[in-house]
Amino acid sequence: MYTFRRKSIAGKVSPKMHKLKVRCPKQSLLTLTRSHQWTDRMVYILAANKYLPYKNGRSKILYIGTTKKGAGRPAASAVNKASEVFYKLHGVKTIEVHVATCAKRKKVPTWKRLESALLDAFRKRYFELPHQNKVRPKVNDGLFGSNALQKLIARFEPK
Repeated sequence: MYTFRRKSIAGKVSPKMHKLKVRCPKQSLLTLTRSHQWTDRMVYILAANKYLPYKNGRSKILYIGTTKKGAGRPAASAVNKASEVFYKLHGVKTIEVHVATCAKRKKVPTWKRLESALLDAFRKRYFELPHQNKVRPKVNDGLFGSNALQKLIARFEPK
């Protein structure tokens, strides 16, 4: 069988190149679900597939953040944090994005206050911030009930 050879830019003959294989796994890499809670101003929680150790217990929570630049931020943040976490933390295979919202109040950035309150509640429970959070929260000003915040944090603890 005769194989064709192509001339390269320099005029030399190059060997025949093999075709590349295309692969696409059946399992999706990223799944987004439409929700009525998906707004421009919300808080999101990134949770790992396994329980991570903290000073006072274990939790799946990796990061608590807020949307600063529109509703696309939770997905972008999940991808960015995932790429960091997959190399740093052994055994983390999947990261879930959970959305937390609250009612609006005039001239009060309630989503920012909710983020601060959740970070404060997490710090009170585990004596440290989630692994991927770096900024220490401001003191909770009583806008949210502490029991509701603790219940939300407890959803990510071992039972």
